[in-house]
Amino acid sequence: MCFPAIGAAVVGAKAAASMSAVQLGIVGASTVASVASPLVSYAGQRQQAKAQQGYQKQAQAAEDALFQQEQTAIRLKEAQEQTAANEELSDIARRTQAAMGTATAVAANRGITGLSLEALYDDISRQAGNVQSRLAQQQGFRETATGMALEQAGFATQQRQITLSKPIPRPSLALSGFQALSGGLNAYSRGRQIGATYES
Repeated sequence: MCFPAIGAAVVGAKAAASMSAVQLGIVGASTVASVASPLVSYAGQRQQAKAQQGYQKQAQAAEDALFQQEQTAIRLKEAQEQTAANEELSDIARRTQAAMGTATAVAANRGITGLSLEALYDDISRQAGNVQSRLAQQQGFRETATGMALEQAGFATQQRQITLSKPIPRPSLALSGFQALSGGLNAYSRGRQIGATYES
């Protein structure tokens, strides 16, 4: 069915007889546009919502990957610091043993025995213990910092995910159908008014 035929159906047979094909075509095109426009708009909005949903999923996946990388970097730094601390503790233990051996040899050469030798051993052990205590305290601070960094990374990714997960507006087929029906009725009403002017 072409536009002039639609226009003729809208204005009525009597008015159509006195109107040109171009005039009937304009009335018909106007009627079709009034009905089709909301439906075309619905299709466009639906495509846009689908595209936005796809983008949203990609952005959320990228955010998940970023969070995993942040966690891995924090854990790797923690492991490196723990390895360095363990190596330092091992070094302290070796130096303490060496110092004890040196103290024993020096004491034997000088004839130091008994309580004096024990006091020397205690001093070496106390110094090593002080260094070990400071290292343990530093390790505790590092563990606290790691926990806080992981917590901050989790909070930051949660905030970004909330931003990315905002609801996507969905078009309503029922509303678009109602708008198309309303547009069609309005176009029909205007067409009948145009037809009435030609009938008189």
